[in-house]
Amino acid sequence: MRRFWSATSVALLLGGLVTLGWLAAPDRAPGARPYEGQTIRAVVNAEYVKYSLSLIEQDLYDKLGVKIETEVIPLDAFVAKTLLEFNSGGSPWDLVMFGPSNMPDYGRHFEPLEPWVEKLKLDFAMDDIVPVFAKVMLRYQGKLVSMPYDGDIHIMYWNKVAFERPDNRAKFKAKYKYDLQPPKTWKQWDDAAEFFHGWGWDGSQAKLFGAGASYKPSGSGYSYHWWRSRFFSYGGQYFDANMKPLVNTAAGLRALEEMVRTMPFYPPGVLLFESEEPKTMLVKGEVPLLYSWTSTGKRVGNPAESVIVGKAGFGLVPGAEIDGKIVNRPAITPGRGMAVSKYSKKKEVTMKVLEFISLPDQSLKIVMDAKTIMDPWRVSHLRAEKFRKLFPDADKYLDAIEQSFPYLVPDPVIPAADEYQRKLSFEITEALAKRKSPKDALENAVKEWDKITERRGLEKQKAAWGEKLHEMKQLGIEYHPDWAAKAK
Repeated sequence: MRRFWSATSVALLLGGLVTLGWLAAPDRAPGARPYEGQTIRAVVNAEYVKYSLSLIEQDLYDKLGVKIETEVIPLDAFVAKTLLEFNSGGSPWDLVMFGPSNMPDYGRHFEPLEPWVEKLKLDFAMDDIVPVFAKVMLRYQGKLVSMPYDGDIHIMYWNKVAFERPDNRAKFKAKYKYDLQPPKTWKQWDDAAEFFHGWGWDGSQAKLFGAGASYKPSGSGYSYHWWRSRFFSYGGQYFDANMKPLVNTAAGLRALEEMVRTMPFYPPGVLLFESEEPKTMLVKGEVPLLYSWTSTGKRVGNPAESVIVGKAGFGLVPGAEIDGKIVNRPAITPGRGMAVSKYSKKKEVTMKVLEFISLPDQSLKIVMDAKTIMDPWRVSHLRAEKFRKLFPDADKYLDAIEQSFPYLVPDPVIPAADEYQRKLSFEITEALAKRKSPKDALENAVKEWDKITERRGLEKQKAAWGEKLHEMKQLGIEYHPDWAAKAK
């Protein structure tokens, strides 16, 4: 005898099967998109940082079901506006981008990560983070509160055509009495900038420029970053143990006087240049030399805009020859981190998002893309085969980054770091514009730094700086008042 299922029986059976997951769609299986329908708010300081997050948005949604709304606050106003929100005891954001040199001002507003690592079984692949970034970018009062997002440092780039043309080599040797080569010292850099300026060193009839730089004082304090690599290689230090500023000592004065003297060898408008203008001039073959952020290398290797693909060199920022040894002091400048706001009402999902964007494969997508201007910060980024083959000599570019790590100098990572940097950068640019003498500019910077220290509290600042001074000594960075006079 035949038997027929009733409509009710069929419905009950199907309902049970769906409950068991047997008939569920693959992307709706148990555990998939566990935060479906949730949106978190992020805040960043540039459109290109917002773009960088867009590279992982689809994978993030497919994996977790989360969407990100990203607010952009322009760089010049970012620190003031975000800290104003935080210091009022709240914020509209869940995920916060920040400059790690400003950790002393931001850190208390961030949710510690380690309790959530335990609770949610998060894996941030900590052993894969470049050690110097792990040391200076992640902790507040000993607690892990952030992950790196952008491994900003400076390396040097040069156009091989300029340095390898036989005519150029002969002319340089005749004038300077030594062989033309990618500069290892500031003296060699300044000689090369002078030599190349104003003529067609590429064999053309064009009037090209001697070197590139970013000397605008606002934003992240560009001129400060270009000054401090010279300053530290000449034995400089930010403060002594009692918070007396040392920027107007012989090291600071020599560095700034050299920058002022060589201004004629740089492009017109260099005082207005932020990060991208000199990079553009390098990839268009208009300057033969530049030290700048490591994001420059991806533009150098991009055939859609670069005329020097396969014709570029990568190496250490120049240094000073002291007693027969070259002292290199490239800068951490200053990087970006990501943290979870302690005022967020969506801490759990934001922690999962922070883990996701920090994963080796997801973060690699971000740092490989030239349009993000985000730089490698994981060891696996530097070793990734597809990154090392991304463009001609990409392997040499990544090796130059890694070669720089042992010599890096961090910002003064103390409360009000952003204020100190901005005041000094303003005064440096005043000297470069010849509105003040180098001596007057640096002395004025010291007065401004003393005001900041007084306003923030001398003892508090002294204690914070004492910790950083100890860390810098461990990195081999100490004040040497005699180096500026003996440096070659």
